Amino acid sequence: MTRYHVGIDCTDSATLGMCTTYLGAVLLERLKLKAASHPELIRLNPNIPWKTRGNGAVCLRLEGEEGIREEIFRISEQAVKELSVFEDPQTNPGLVVLEGDVPNAVNGFYHRALHEVLDTQEAVRLASNSNALFRGWKNRRGLIGALAAVGAELTDITNEVVVYRSGEDKGPKVVDEASIIKAALEHPSTFFNVSRDGKVLCIPRSPCPVLFGIRGMDPKDALAMASNIDTEGIERWVLWATNQHTDAHIEETRDIRSIRDHSSIRMVAMVSSPPRYERGSHLFFEVDDDRGDSIRCGAYEPTKGFRKELSELIVGDAIRIFGGVRSADNDNPRVVNLEKVEVLSPARKVEITNPPCPRCGAKMGSMGKGQPLRCKGCRHVDPSLKKLEITVMRSIQKGMMEPPEDAWRHLFKPSSLPEVGTIDQSGPYFGNRL
Repeated sequence: MTRYHVGIDCTDSATLGMCTTYLGAVLLERLKLKAASHPELIRLNPNIPWKTRGNGAVCLRLEGEEGIREEIFRISEQAVKELSVFEDPQTNPGLVVLEGDVPNAVNGFYHRALHEVLDTQEAVRLASNSNALFRGWKNRRGLIGALAAVGAELTDITNEVVVYRSGEDKGPKVVDEASIIKAALEHPSTFFNVSRDGKVLCIPRSPCPVLFGIRGMDPKDALAMASNIDTEGIERWVLWATNQHTDAHIEETRDIRSIRDHSSIRMVAMVSSPPRYERGSHLFFEVDDDRGDSIRCGAYEPTKGFRKELSELIVGDAIRIFGGVRSADNDNPRVVNLEKVEVLSPARKVEITNPPCPRCGAKMGSMGKGQPLRCKGCRHVDPSLKKLEITVMRSIQKGMMEPPEDAWRHLFKPSSLPEVGTIDQSGPYFGNRL
């Protein structure tokens, strides 16, 4: 038996519907081949300016007889042409079919696609050199994600059971939210399906074919939760292995000079300016690295309480920042869009105050620059008295600050991610009935 890898990207539309994972789900049925492993949902660099929605590609890793690569490509190509939303200018599909072992260069391309803005021509050259069959449509940008998905190496894995209706159905989704809330409580390895305040997060509001997606650490537990949700119009489902919520996009950065635009960084820094709210209720402050270079950090209005926590930072706080780097433009400086912040060492907050009068106990006051202190009550003057430094108790403590769940990005790894022991990956990966 030979292994085949089918990568697909950029077939959906943020406004007109469809979903690249739906196309992958349809292909699993049409190709009629044994799945060599879980189908993979691969999230790539979330800072790409022209991404469709979550910048997600898919890879199907299949087993079949030797010499059927061209047939796999033909069936896959037909599905892309049939289901992609070509009328959306942001939709530029890509398809890659690779036979045999994945070359190291393609694995490296995946890791770079998590952090960099890559070039379509590089993807074309690498796919050609790897003896892959491939095709791109329109500007062919989807080839980048399709090839990266083929090269994906999932070392840190979460799971998502995605349940689909027909791709032709654009009407309201009939999913009982109360059943989701109940099921989430009964399946403790699942997460990011219901927020802490009871808001259902797993039903896309777009006209796409996804009825709901259940995210979890244990694939069987996620599948069990999905089967307990009341819904109508199920056409198919897929259990995806994914790099979602693993921080796979974050790379360690030692200093500000080495930061690249559109990358996602983790870096130790020192708060160097007081946090301040600007127009739109967005919060900004500056940080310095140990070389004295500075960069602006921002937390935006949708992050709600995250901004309030960050507003308690003061100059001198040692923190570790996590976030995506937005390049400067004519209206805005370069900024790190914060995903989370770890407080490493809170600075001492001091208030300067006048001492009490040694005679009457009233508060002393300043007589002017270079002058001694004088009592506001009895008018006693005492040249020996100095202003006092009072340490102010702060609410901020060591630890992680994170936004609410509905502000998380797909790759964001929460500190509350449930721990699961040895995970059984056996069982069906897709089907028509839960």
